[in-house]
Amino acid sequence: MRLSFIYPTALWLLLIIPPLVGLALLGRRRPTRARFWTGLVLRTLLFLALVLSLAGMQVRTPADQLTVVFVVDASDSVPAEERARALNFLRSSLREMPSGDRAAIVVFGADALVERLASEERGLAALESVPDTTRTNIATALQLAMALFPAEGAKRLVLLSDGQENVGHALDQAQLAAAHNVQIVVVPLGAPPTGIEVLFDSLEAPADVRQGQRFELTAHVRSTARTTATLRVFADGRLVHSQNVSLREGSNRFLVPLEADEPGFHRYRAQIVPEADTLLQNNEAAAFTVVHGPPRVLLVEGSPGEADNLAAALISAQIPAEVVAPAQMPIELAELAGYDAVILVNVPAKALPQGSMETLVAYVRDLGRGLGMIGGENAYGAGGYLRTPLEKALPVDMDVRSKEKTPNLALVLAVDKSGSMGRCHCAGGPLDQVYERVESGLPKVDIAKDAIMRAAEALGPLDYLGVVAFDEKARWALETGQLVSLDQLEAAIGSIRAEGQTNIFAGLSVAEESLRDTDARIKHIILLTDGWSLSGDYAALIEQMKQEGITLSVVAAGGGSADYLRDLAAQGGGRYYAAPSIHDVPQIFLKETITAVGSYIIEEPFLPLPGVPSPLLKGLDVSRLPPLLGYNGTTPKDTAHVALFTARGDPLLATWQYGLGRAAAWTSDAKGQWATEWVKWDGFSRFAAQLVGWLLPQPQSEGLDARITLDGAQAVVTVEATDDQGQPRNFLDGTATLIGPDLQTTEIELQQTAAGRYEGQAELAQPGTYMVQVALSEDDQPVGQRTAGLVVPYSPEYRILDTDPSRLYELARATGGAVLPQPAAAFVHDLPATERAHQVWPTLLLAVALLFPLDVALRRVMLGPRDLRRAVEWVRQRLPARRRVAGEPILGRLFAARARVRERHREASWTPPSIKGDRVPLSSPQDERQPAEPAPPPTPQPVDSLARLREAKKRARERK
Repeated sequence: MRLSFIYPTALWLLLIIPPLVGLALLGRRRPTRARFWTGLVLRTLLFLALVLSLAGMQVRTPADQLTVVFVVDASDSVPAEERARALNFLRSSLREMPSGDRAAIVVFGADALVERLASEERGLAALESVPDTTRTNIATALQLAMALFPAEGAKRLVLLSDGQENVGHALDQAQLAAAHNVQIVVVPLGAPPTGIEVLFDSLEAPADVRQGQRFELTAHVRSTARTTATLRVFADGRLVHSQNVSLREGSNRFLVPLEADEPGFHRYRAQIVPEADTLLQNNEAAAFTVVHGPPRVLLVEGSPGEADNLAAALISAQIPAEVVAPAQMPIELAELAGYDAVILVNVPAKALPQGSMETLVAYVRDLGRGLGMIGGENAYGAGGYLRTPLEKALPVDMDVRSKEKTPNLALVLAVDKSGSMGRCHCAGGPLDQVYERVESGLPKVDIAKDAIMRAAEALGPLDYLGVVAFDEKARWALETGQLVSLDQLEAAIGSIRAEGQTNIFAGLSVAEESLRDTDARIKHIILLTDGWSLSGDYAALIEQMKQEGITLSVVAAGGGSADYLRDLAAQGGGRYYAAPSIHDVPQIFLKETITAVGSYIIEEPFLPLPGVPSPLLKGLDVSRLPPLLGYNGTTPKDTAHVALFTARGDPLLATWQYGLGRAAAWTSDAKGQWATEWVKWDGFSRFAAQLVGWLLPQPQSEGLDARITLDGAQAVVTVEATDDQGQPRNFLDGTATLIGPDLQTTEIELQQTAAGRYEGQAELAQPGTYMVQVALSEDDQPVGQRTAGLVVPYSPEYRILDTDPSRLYELARATGGAVLPQPAAAFVHDLPATERAHQVWPTLLLAVALLFPLDVALRRVMLGPRDLRRAVEWVRQRLPARRRVAGEPILGRLFAARARVRERHREASWTPPSIKGDRVPLSSPQDERQPAEPAPPPTPQPVDSLARLREAKKRARERK
C-alpha cells in the first residue's frame, strides 16, 4: 500500500504551515495554555487535510483483477470455418475465466461494434453484431477495445484476425496500447483456400494516345490452379474484345489490341469468367485512356431545335459539337470528362438528370473543363436554377438585385383559413363538420403556416412579403412590406385559425390592392385554398391584375379543390399546383417562390452595350452589334467579367474562372425569339466559336505524363515532367486533385522523388471511379496540367489470397505479447502487478467540514470551570419536576413554602355568618386532598375582632 496524489503540485502549499505556526507563537494575546495548544494543533490538522484534499490524495493497494477484451475479425477475408473457430475459442476462454476477472467482446470489419461490455458473465450464445465486412480495419477495432478497459487492474487484448489490414494503421494503435500497459496477444485466423480462386489483379492502358493510333491493354490475372476462362473487354460500355484463355497457377498476362477511334476520355473494363471460382467480387478491372483529337463540345438543348443555330455556327468554325436532350446527358464524371465543354441551351433545371448538377460543378471546378448557359424562357431563374448547385458554377446569380435597391419581388401569400381547410372530404360530403387531422396530427392551416415559413426562406433582404388570411373576410396577418425576420413572421401568422366560410375573391382583392402601388420588378400572388368559395367577379379582378403587372399562382390543397382554380392560375399568368396531400404544400410554396424570384424576363428591343474588354469579342465591332428582343434578368457575381450589358444595365455576356475551369453566361437566347437578328448576323459564327473556344481547357502539355495506380488501399499519383528536349524538369511545385465516386475532392501534394518525377498518395475509401487532375507550376507560373483516371473495381478485401500473420506478430511484439496457445491462457495472471486507487480526499474534506466549527469555537468562545458549573445548574433547574427524595435541602424548602401558603389561605377564607352570611370557604386543590378540620363553635367576638377580620381579608386580596 502506498500514497499517491492526482495533483502533486498542490503539496507545495504545505510550506505555508511553518509560517502560520510561527505567527501563532509570536502573538501577544493568548488564551489559556491548554486552549492555545489545542487550537494550534487543530488548525494545523485542518490546513493539512485541506491541502491533501486539493492534491487528490489516494491510497493505492495491489489489484489482482484481470480484464480481457476479445477483438474478433468478421470481415469477408476470414473464411466461414475460421469464424466458427473464433467463436468456439471465445466460448472456451470464457468458461475458463477465473472469478473476479472480466471479459468484453468487440466485432469488427470495416467498422467496429461492441458485442459485450466488460463483465463476469461466462456464457456466450452467438455473436449478434454485424459490421461492414467489405474491409478490414484493425486500427478502429483496437481503438474501440481500448475504451472498454477499466481504470484499474491488469489489461489484456486478444486479437482474433487474419491480419489482412487494408484500412487504417493498426501499429499506431498498438504503440498507444503499450503506453497504457495493455498487452496484445493474437490468435491467427485464416487458412489457404481449398477451392480454385481467380482474380483480376489489374488492367493497364496507356494514359494518352492519338486518334487512330493502335495500342494495347495489358490484363494481369491471378489463379490458384490451372483452369480455363473467358476474357472480355468493354470500351465505354461496348463489348470490343472477347477470347478464351488458359490460366496457369500464379500470375497470367494477356495483351488486348485496340484502336483509338474517337477523341476524348475513354474507360475500358475487363472481365474474367473462369470455369470454377470461389469469389466473384474480384473478377473485374478497369482503366482509362485519353484519346487526343479535336476538342469535343456537348450541346444540351431544352427542346428539339433549340441548339441548331449554335451547332451550325460551331461546325462552320471547325468545332465538332454533339447535340443531346437533357435525359441523354452523361451523369458520371468519367463519362462527362470525354467532353471539353458543355453548353446548356435553354434547359430547365427539372429536365436535367438527378445528380447531374453536382457532376457539372466538379467537372468545371476540379477537372478544369468549360460550362456555358444560353438563355431563354426556361433558363436561369425562370428555369428554376435559383439556389441550385449549378448556380455556384455560373458567373451570374439568378435573382436580380438592382443598384437602386428596388425589391426584386413583392410577394403576397393569400391563405385560406376557412373551415373547409380543416374538414374531411369523405363520403359524407365536403360540408361535414368533422375536422380533418393529417397524419402528423396537425390541421391543414397549420401546415400552411409551415409553407409560409418555407417561402420566406427563399426571399432576399430587399424583397417584399405579405400574408393575408381569409374566410368570409380577408384579414392581414402580415401587411406587405420589406421582408421581416423569421421570428417576427412566425409570431405574425401564429394566430391564424381555421374557421368560417370561404371567400377567395376577398383574399385576392386585398392582395391586389396592396401590390397595386408597390414598386417592385415582379409582383406575384400565391393562393392556397381548396376552392370552396363564394362567388365573385374574378374576370374583372384578373384583368385589373394584368394591367398592374401582377401574376397569380394557385396551390390547390386536397382532392376536394374546385376545378376552376386551374383556370384561375392560367388567366393570372402563373402556375397551377395540385397537392393531393397537404404535406406537399410547403415544398410547393418553396418551389413556386424560387421560380417567382428568378423569373425576371425582360422582353423589349435593345442594343447590347460594351463592358470590359474580352477575348470573346475579339475582331467584332462592339459598337455595331445587332439588336436583341429580350433576355433573362440576372445579377453578376463580384469576380465576374461582364463583356456586354443590356440597356437596363443587366449582364448580357458574363464570364469567370471557377476553380480549374471556366464558365460563361449568355442571358439572351440562340433562336428566333429574342436573337432573331443576332443569329442572322454574319459575325455570329465567329462569336460562337470564340465563346466556346474560351471555355475549352488549355491544351495538355506534351512534356507531362500523369498516371494513377492502385497500391493496396491507396492511390499513387506519378507525374513525369520533361522539357522540349526530353530533359527532366526538376524543382517544380505540383498538386493533384483526386475526385472520388461521391464527388468529394482530396488535395494531394506531389513531392519530387527522382529526376523529373513527382509522386503523391491518398487513401481510397470505397470502390468506384476516381478522377485526378494534376497541375505543375514553377515560380507561380503554370507549367501544364493532366487528367488521369482510376477505377477501383472491388475492395482490397478480396485481393489477398494467401494468409500472412506477420502483421499480427508485429502488433503483439509492440506490446510485449505473443501468440495465444490455448483459450485458457487468455486469463493467465502473468502481467505486471497493478494497483487500485482508493480516493481519500473526499473523507478529508468531510473531516475539514466537521472540525472547522470546533476550531471556531476554541478561538471565539471563552468558558472556564465556573461557567461550566453555572451552566449545569441552569440546566438542572429547568428539568421537568419529579418526586423529591426526603432529606434534600432544596426539596425541604419547597415543602415549607407550600405549607405557609396553605395556612394563609385558611386564615383568609373563614367569615362569620352574622356578617357575610353563608359562603363557601376558599379552598385550593391541595386542600381538597387533605381532611378538613371541624369548624369551631360560634363564640362571642370581641369588639376588635372585626378590624382583624378586615385586615386579613385585605391581605388576602393583596396576595391574590
